[in-house]
Amino acid sequence: MNPCVVYFSRTGNTKRFAQAIADMTKAPIFDLTSTQPSALADFDMLILGTPVEGASPAKETVAFVESIPEVKGKKAFLFCTYRAFGNERAMKKIEKMLESKGYMTVEKVSKKGMKPEQTAEFSKELAEVKKALEKQ
Repeated sequence: MNPCVVYFSRTGNTKRFAQAIADMTKAPIFDLTSTQPSALADFDMLILGTPVEGASPAKETVAFVESIPEVKGKKAFLFCTYRAFGNERAMKKIEKMLESKGYMTVEKVSKKGMKPEQTAEFSKELAEVKKALEKQ
């Protein structure tokens, strides 16, 4: 498995989660605002993160996924950060979009209620990520 971590973050929470996943998996990490979708070509698993805004994924994440070229046989792992609700709806939208591009989503993980000024605790979520990726 050759994963990469791609994320969008508005407040820094999703970036912190993305960095924790990248550190754990030893995968390269990309901020989607400065990454071309063609950069994903060499990776067989996309680990994609977004904040939830109004029960939807961030518009920047949606635009990036829309611009990804179609693939065959690649997998996706989705993660999000959210304040109150909407995480399932947001990830289902991204999952459907990625499915139309040829990606199969293997897992989705959410982190609720982080405050940018506080130390982030990801041990539970990282355990879920690790378990899901070990199955691949």
